[in-house]
Amino acid sequence: MEVKQLNEAQYMCTMGTKMYDVTESAEAVVNIWNYAKQLLKDNLISKYGFSKKYVEAVYENNEHTYQHILLFTNQKNSYAVIIVDIIHKTILGHYILELNEKYSLNR
Repeated sequence: MEVKQLNEAQYMCTMGTKMYDVTESAEAVVNIWNYAKQLLKDNLISKYGFSKKYVEAVYENNEHTYQHILLFTNQKNSYAVIIVDIIHKTILGHYILELNEKYSLNR
């Protein structure tokens, strides 16, 4: 399976005007774990999290067109976000969300 890393502009285009935390109610649109396996091979996600199939959070935009599925990486405050196209039931790609860098955490 081919993986596609999105740049920040591509990632931001999937946000809509608001994102909702749907972690507790989200239903799987697609099976993300084959894609996640490739991220693991590239050392982009946590081996432990992958082995437990642990999803930290799921967010959906206000237009109900994209889900952002957050998986742990090997760094604190960093997530591999798998972006799922709800309409076409496909994985658009992934984005590495670095909260330390984005929000100047741990400085």
